[in-house]
Parts: sequence; C-alpha cells; structure tokens
Amino acid sequence: MKPQIGDALIIKNQKPHFKTNKEINTQLERMLGSEDFKATPQQIALFKFVVNQTLEGKADSIKAYTVATEVFGRRSDFDQSIDPIVSIQASRLRQALARYYETAGKYDPIRIDVPKGSYVPKFHEQHPQDRHLNAEAAVAVDIMAAWPTVLVRKLANLTSHEEDNYLAVGLTAELAHALSHYREIRVLEALNRDEASAPRDPQIDFIIDGNVRRDSEGIKVSITLRDAKKSIRIWSGKYHGDLEAAKMISFQEDVAAEVAVRMAGGNAEIPRHLCGLSRNKPVPDLTTYEAMLRYWESTTLLTEQSMVRAIRALEHAVAHKPDNVQIWSMLAALYANNYWLEIANFSTPLKKAVDYAQKGVNLDPANRRSRMILAYVRFMENKLEEARHEAEKAYYMCPNSLMVLDALGWVMALAGGWEQGVNWIKKAIKLNPYYRPWARHALCLNRLRAEDNDKAYRETLNLMMPEFYWDQILRAAACGHAGRIDEGQACVRALLALKSDFAQRGRILIDRYIKFEDIADRIIEGLGKVGMNIES
Repeated sequence: MKPQIGDALIIKNQKPHFKTNKEINTQLERMLGSEDFKATPQQIALFKFVVNQTLEGKADSIKAYTVATEVFGRRSDFDQSIDPIVSIQASRLRQALARYYETAGKYDPIRIDVPKGSYVPKFHEQHPQDRHLNAEAAVAVDIMAAWPTVLVRKLANLTSHEEDNYLAVGLTAELAHALSHYREIRVLEALNRDEASAPRDPQIDFIIDGNVRRDSEGIKVSITLRDAKKSIRIWSGKYHGDLEAAKMISFQEDVAAEVAVRMAGGNAEIPRHLCGLSRNKPVPDLTTYEAMLRYWESTTLLTEQSMVRAIRALEHAVAHKPDNVQIWSMLAALYANNYWLEIANFSTPLKKAVDYAQKGVNLDPANRRSRMILAYVRFMENKLEEARHEAEKAYYMCPNSLMVLDALGWVMALAGGWEQGVNWIKKAIKLNPYYRPWARHALCLNRLRAEDNDKAYRETLNLMMPEFYWDQILRAAACGHAGRIDEGQACVRALLALKSDFAQRGRILIDRYIKFEDIADRIIEGLGKVGMNIES
C-alpha cells in the first residue's frame, strides 16, 4: 500500500515502513505527559515544533533561524554564531530524550530522536528485543549516571497565606532550573512535600528543601542542603524579599541563582563535601566525577600538591573516558594554569592546553564551561580576538547564569574588551557572593590602565588570596602609584616569599598575564616605586 499524504516515515532495520501521524502524535503526547521526560519548557517547545513541522511535511524548513525566531522569540536579525540558543537547547533536548528512552520510554512502540547535526526528528519503531541507544546518547547517560543526584523538594509555605503557595512553587522551580545549568549534578524535583510523592531513588545523594515565611517587612526564605545518606546538614541560607508583586519574580530568580552557585558552582558545597570524602583515594580507584573534584580543589588552592593530584587524576580518567567533555576541558585549564603560574615543576605545554580545550568544545559545542576554558586558553596563547569571540559565545549561551560569568568577564576584559568584561564581573559580584576572587584582578587592572591610582589601590583591598603571588604584584604596583611606599614594600616582601626569582623572571611572568605593553609597563613602573626592580 502506498503511503498517504500526512503519513510519517518510520525507520525499522533500514527498511522503510509508514505509520500515520496519529501514532506519532500519540507518542509525543505520551512523552509530554510523562514525569520521566525531564525537559524544560523551552526544550518541550522545541520538541513539539520540530515534530509537528516534520509531520506537516515541512522538515526542509527546520533551520536554526526558523527555530530561533518561531520558537524562542528571537528577532529577524538573529545570528546563530552570536546567540547559539538553538544548538544549546537541542543538545539538552537530546539528553532528555536519551534519559527518557533509557527509563520510562524503553518499552514505547515508537522512538523519536533528534540526531546530532540536525534539528529534524527521526522516528523509529522500537521492539523489546532490539532496543538500543545511539552512541552519543549512551555516552551522555553513562556520564550522568556518575554524577551526584540532588533532590529538590518543594519549599514549605509557612506564611498561613494560601496565596503564597505560588511563591513556594515558583522558588522551587527556579532553583531546580538554576541547578540544571551545572552539568556535574543530576537534578530531581519533587512535585509536593508528601514523602510518598518523592522519587524513590536509592542513589539520591543530597536533598534541598526549606520554607517560606512572612514578617512585617516582607518574605523570608530559608533553604537547607543535606547529605541524604549521612542525614547531616551541610549548608543553610536565609534570604529576604519585598512583598511587592512586581519584584517577586526577580527575587525568586536572584535567590535561585545564588543558592545554585553556592551549592554546585565550582568548589562549592556539594563538590567540596564530596571531595573531602574521596581525598585519600588512590588515583586508580577514583570515579570520573571524583577526578573532576580534584580539579576544583586545585583551582581553589593553587598549590603544587593539589595541581599534581588533579592532573594525574584527570589524565587517568581521560584514558578510560575519552569522550568526556569535562575532563578534556579541565585538563586544558590546568595545563594553562601551570603554564601561566608555574605552580608545579613539570611540563604542561600550552600547545597541549590548546588541543585539549578544542577537543572539549568539539565534543560538545553547547557546553558553556568548555567554551569559557577555550576562551581562557586562547587568551593565554595571545589570540585575543578569538578569546573575546569565545567568551561572547559562552556568555550568550545563558546570559543570566552565574556559573562562569565572573570568569568570562575576566577573560573578556584582559583580552581587550574592557568595558564589557568589567560589566560582567560587576554583575557577577553583585549577584553572587561566592564569585571567583581573582576576577577582581581585571577591575584593578582597568583602574591602572586608566591611571586612576587611588581607585586602583582601593580595588586591591578587595583581593582575597594573599598566597596567590599575583595579588601581591597588583597590590604592590597600586601602592607604588598611590604613594603608599611602606605598604607596597611589605607586599614586595610577601611577593618574594612566594616567588623568590621574581626580579629575574618578572617580565616573563607579567607578559603571560598582561597582553598590553602599556599596562605591563605601568605595573613594572609601580613595582619600581616600592623597590621591586625587574630585570629587562
């Protein structure tokens, strides 16, 4: 029988079979109604659009531009190279599809995929005897299985106002969404506070819950993070917001972003807690995730021991998981860190950092952290225009996320995009009390660049890593230009205690960090005023 107009092609064992649109729509409705299909509203909108367009015979029109303008509300001047929202959401949709068909959808009669490199869906008949995941999805599921699982329970409404239920629900949803930006955790969301409704997953590692209260001035929100297996509280925080309705959405978003970055961002509460549990494990016994935890420890401590531990762990991990995006990018960052700061006494060529960073991006172009690390490595190899381009790409992947905003601002500013980079850093500092402290270097250098000596000095008072020799360099130089000689000389003594050969190698080290000769000269001039003379 010939296919009728409106029927959809189903692929089964490479032989064409035809099913009606009704069967495809039934499968689509089944997925959208399943709690196991963990897609965000944006991803669901994308999914419905591409399926419906295909069923209507319009598959040829499914392009990034069409999706961006018709699904995500982008303007007619949309540029995929600047705003990669479609590729990002498509990548995350593929992960949601893979997870669904690994769990609740494994026995569904029809499988819907969105193959990598295209936004046009493919439809396959499924049979119990030949179910399989494609290679890309299998890798994603395997990686996710090793991540710690965080259950976000609905916040309790303790205000005695039933209308405040929307606030508790909204905050819970915002928090789960904010946490989902952090790729090294799995997020589960309980729909209500009834224990019977919570996911029965014996592998749940952490539970987030809390409550909403009122006082005379507004809304008070308390949030707690607990180790689910040890039944201990790891962290708790309190937040206060205005009762004015117009401000409540902003309050929810700000609280969710701050809590998420405090719990999951970089060396935050969850990775730090797990790192402590695995610190004494030998490298061969580490899981991939535990190897990644050593990366966070190294970037925080900046010591030779932590650097060596992290590189050895990641090199071992990548030998066993060569398709893991995060490991390649983290190795790139550590190699670049050691090239720049000379922390550990072994070879970490910048060329390898470049290769590793590019491999991470090639494996997952929508991974924001990998893009950020590639921008950083491009900056280190003096390719400033490429560094700014990669930083801007990473920023537009999720402009409101605090995950790497401070680091992106740092790269953007030091690569020559001073105004834009400084604005990103200031936004990160305002919204995230747990920002990366070295991001303030860019603010100080921007003041030195403008010869605003007093403000440059005041900015150095915010530097919080005295054991990091660049803190001492910047403070000493700023003191020199501000006429604070005694204070600057104390900084020089601290600098030499950290880097005894700085007088001989200072120019080399400065040039690795400062890419503009006039700013480097300003630093050397300021150091000279407090007695630190650099050999040319």
